[in-house]
Amino acid sequence: MQPIYSVDLQLPKDMLPTDFEQMVLAISDTSITSLDRDGTLLFVSSQADADAVEAFAHSYKVDCEQGKWVRLDKSWSLNSRNFTDYGLITLSDNRYLDLLLASIVCLIPGTAADAEFASAAEQADEHAIALHIQNDGRRLIAIDRHQVALIEGIARAYRCSSETVLEAAD
Repeated sequence: MQPIYSVDLQLPKDMLPTDFEQMVLAISDTSITSLDRDGTLLFVSSQADADAVEAFAHSYKVDCEQGKWVRLDKSWSLNSRNFTDYGLITLSDNRYLDLLLASIVCLIPGTAADAEFASAAEQADEHAIALHIQNDGRRLIAIDRHQVALIEGIARAYRCSSETVLEAAD
């Protein structure tokens, strides 16, 4: 699970939509690997590409803000109540989680005879933004960046374990 990067192009008020489209086309003619787009938010595969987009945009007098995201494939169940507070779904139906706001943790079944993984999973799932159950029974849970310690505590209480897979960006 690799993070991807975004550049939010903050367009000047006097920029015409055709000028913006020309800029996006010009970016696509460079060596920058563009993955997706949501309005003025461009997704790219590396920090170097994000920096290159920002440098290119500055030549058009466009301010930018960079971000760090992870793409969640279709095997992830999204919490319809809060996913859009932490991520977005693009027009091409790709789902992205903002790593400035969220972390991904893995809830791991305990090996002790008295481990209660089902109870731990039920309680941890209440805090999920998105959830992916792996073939080995582990659960990947996207949560608010401030709830990592909470999930660790739930895991300990039920004699299971957890590990942070993707930590929220600073």
